[in-house]
Amino acid sequence: MKIISACIIFVISFSTYANTNDDLKSIADRAEVQLSQIPAQKIENLKKLSDSNNMSHQKIIANILDKAKLTNIKHGNDTNDAILFVSLSMPHSLLLSLAAEAQVFNIPVVINGMVDNDFQKTIAAFANLYEEARQQHIDFQGVSIDPIWFEQFKIEAVPALVVSIRDSNCAPATICNNQKFDVIYGNPRIKKSLELIADRGEDASVLARQILERGHV
Repeated sequence: MKIISACIIFVISFSTYANTNDDLKSIADRAEVQLSQIPAQKIENLKKLSDSNNMSHQKIIANILDKAKLTNIKHGNDTNDAILFVSLSMPHSLLLSLAAEAQVFNIPVVINGMVDNDFQKTIAAFANLYEEARQQHIDFQGVSIDPIWFEQFKIEAVPALVVSIRDSNCAPATICNNQKFDVIYGNPRIKKSLELIADRGEDASVLARQILERGHV
């Protein structure tokens, strides 16, 4: 993958020439003249900006991959826990608030897939989130892309908090037909969702109480 963050575009108008070689030479000469008119410092600044943006994108990509690995480990063969389901189309203020609270309870945050199935758009969306988090002094740890969990729990609306008890016979990172869970939709506070499951949950009320104690909030 090659990310181009800054570029110089030369617009060249030309008419019909008798000789193709003359055409090419004329175009090359004009491009060279236009390039020579751009201050060297400006070119160097553009290069630095491009390198900086590329490094930023690489960090974001690495973070996404690391979080995806952590999700699969955390929800492995016989692990019981919670998952927060979100979407990059949610209001960023809500998404960042939920992600910050999820970190307190050590709950992974997942999205269903890429933005418009486009990797570049997805990276751009993450970059915007990281920048907003930085400006608001929020320690945003990112989210994982994990459609398996959306399918597992039939999640069709977000935000959704699932507290699950996974069957020990289920293989890691696969759909498990015997998975027991409780889910709360639309609540902007994870703590409140956990409390609701702890009080009214049918399958994971005890686990929800344990997660609440883990958060100490």
